Amino acid sequence: MDTRNRHNGLVTWANAQGAIVGLWLAWTLVGPGTAPWLWAATLAPSDPAEDLVVTVTIKARSFEPATVRLRAGQKTRLVLHNQDAELHAFVPLGLFSGLSVNVSGNGAPEFGPDGFKRVIIPSEGRAELRFVPVQPGVYPFLCDMPGHEMRATIVVE
Repeated sequence: MDTRNRHNGLVTWANAQGAIVGLWLAWTLVGPGTAPWLWAATLAPSDPAEDLVVTVTIKARSFEPATVRLRAGQKTRLVLHNQDAELHAFVPLGLFSGLSVNVSGNGAPEFGPDGFKRVIIPSEGRAELRFVPVQPGVYPFLCDMPGHEMRATIVVE
């Protein structure tokens, strides 16, 4: 322990002044409102307003709406909300080939060699898929649970 500037375990006034000046300098350099360029450089950009948010509700063994429209090249957050008392799956056909998909929520996502395959969503559950659709086209999706005849379409324009 360095005892040069200590007396009976108390910090001397010189050390206290140094600590106060150091804290003041640190606040001046990184404090909000004093150096916004520093904050911008250290925080990851996050602007959810840029995402196109589309919600698909699952109820009475159907997807609502039955047709979802997305824009090619637009950051998208597809929210799937299961309001039924049973499990349902979201199985897109072809939409996510070669795309990076971030899946969150309390659903159970499944991935295969080609990437995202499907997500199983529990009763009153929710799954969110974040991606950027690239290829315009018409992409069907369905629920592949036994006995469920649920189908809908995503149109990428």
